[in-house]
Amino acid sequence: MLWTEKYRPYKIEQLIGQDKFANDLQNWVTMPNVLLYGPAGVGKTAAANVIGHTVLKDDMKANFFEINASDDRKLETVRTTIKEVAMSLKVGDAPHKIILLDEMDGMTPDAQNALKRIMERYSDNCRFIITCNHRHKIIAPLQSRCANYRFTALSNDEIKKVLIDILQMEGKPLPDAEDFDTFISTLQGDIRRGITELQASVNSNTPLTMLIERTQEPYVKILDSVLNKDYNGGLKELQRLVYLSVDMKAVCQNLHDVFLKAELPPAEKFKYLRVIGEAEWRSSNMTPKILASYRLLFVRDDYGRF
Repeated sequence: MLWTEKYRPYKIEQLIGQDKFANDLQNWVTMPNVLLYGPAGVGKTAAANVIGHTVLKDDMKANFFEINASDDRKLETVRTTIKEVAMSLKVGDAPHKIILLDEMDGMTPDAQNALKRIMERYSDNCRFIITCNHRHKIIAPLQSRCANYRFTALSNDEIKKVLIDILQMEGKPLPDAEDFDTFISTLQGDIRRGITELQASVNSNTPLTMLIERTQEPYVKILDSVLNKDYNGGLKELQRLVYLSVDMKAVCQNLHDVFLKAELPPAEKFKYLRVIGEAEWRSSNMTPKILASYRLLFVRDDYGRF
């Protein structure tokens, strides 16, 4: 069994690192529609399931519906599947049904507008939980109809505690302390990836050092592209990471680590680090796709002026 499923939280007290959300959930008198947004792997879907267990209790199985909006993103899906679930009667003593729309970043604006109307029309019978990596991809009318919670990347200490607890419950030995800390630092707050890769390492007897090298591989490619003035190649690799929904702060931090270790003249190295630092600062105000282009353009202008 996958450890991500085996150790998925079901109670409020099992949630890690999202204190504002957990405190509010404990104090809800009536559940609102909810928008959970933030980088991949920080517990948004797990938190949605905790909402389901907390609100619906024993009636969750019959009243909780999960739809992956990245697969079913068309207007017709909203008009048929989602509408049919929203208008059907709740089962048992549940206060209402809950529909989880997971990874809704890719749903078209037309489909989102149709969802807004369904959300309003069936509010007595149904509540919605929307999860996404990038809130700016959700139309403003939907955002305003939800309680918005930003999920942040977990700290290395929080991730380390979870991974150690899992290893102990599985009866597995702890890895080398230095390799373990380095592995956790490459996760950049993505606990889901940490659990998945740790299980793969344990099951296949793969050293953590190999996982670390694999994690840093795309950032080494970007370093090589920049040093060889292949800015198009570097931009393509950055855009690939954006497409995979890697958090841009995590991209900046991984690039920082790779450039810091690179054998470069100090003045040149610190110029690159300055660009990465400014990009991380701007990451909260710029969309990821634009930020990726900005980062390579800044480097190009500093070192090529072409």
